[in-house]
Parts: sequence; C-alpha cells; structure tokens
Amino acid sequence: MGGRATLVDRVTIAISRVTMLLFGVIVVATFYEVVMRYLFGSPTIWANELSLMVAGIGYLFAGVYAMQRRDHIRITPLYDLAPPALKRVFDLLALVCILTFATGLVIGGWTSAWRSLSTFERFGTAWDPPIPALFKPLILLTTVLIAIQALSNFLVDRRRR
Repeated sequence: MGGRATLVDRVTIAISRVTMLLFGVIVVATFYEVVMRYLFGSPTIWANELSLMVAGIGYLFAGVYAMQRRDHIRITPLYDLAPPALKRVFDLLALVCILTFATGLVIGGWTSAWRSLSTFERFGTAWDPPIPALFKPLILLTTVLIAIQALSNFLVDRRRR
C-alpha cells in the first residue's frame, strides 16, 4: 500500500488486531471440550456453539481487513493489464457495486436485525446463546465498515494517481 494510513485504515487495523485474538478463544474452548469429554467423560453443551460464534465474528471482520489491505476479489489479470484510465473506471465500478450492495443489505436487513436485537433472539439449542441477536446487527455493521473502507481506499488511490 505505501503512504500514510488514513483514520479509517487505523480503525480497521485496530479492530482487526482485537479480532485476531478471538481465534485463541476457539483454541481454548476446543481444548477444554476435548479434555472434559475424553478425560472426564463430561462434554460441554457450549464449546461448539461458542467456537462457531467466535469464528463467525472473526470471519465478518476479516472482510473489513481484506478490504483495507485491498485483498478482496478482483479479476487481477484483467485489472493489471488495464491502462491507468481503465483502472480508475474499474475502481469506480467496484465502489458503486460495493456501496449499492451495502445500502441494499442495510435497508433490507435493518428490520430483522433490530427485531433480533430488541427481543434478544436466541439460537434455540441446549446452550441457547443469542447468536441471531449478535450476528444480524453485526452483519450490517461490518457491511457498513467494508463500504466505508472501500470509499476510503478509492479516495486514497485517486489522490495517489
């Protein structure tokens, strides 16, 4: 990337550094489950769902990090061969697609996310964690963060050229 990191970049990196620690929680929960199940014959009801929930959070925020690093999906051979003017068109088209998708997802998902959060919707299993209440709003939040990061990347790249 080079150059100075923007405020958006710094926030994304800070969130990503905290998020990467969550994968240690998965390791600890899985280790605890294995020990309890196979050494003590007392399996947990929560370790698997906790691991899935934490991995999902990591996955969502990984999208923001990938956007910040510009590691998102792109048809690289076509983009790399394009002249600078066409690259700007591709970048603008990608930004419009991202912003359109993000806007549609937030508008379309707002009611469901709010309902899940306000009723503290639960997963419906033995442990019954509030996975829907957490994930529905978190999907919208990370989508907005991805859109903000994409806009920031576009503006930085435009200034750089």
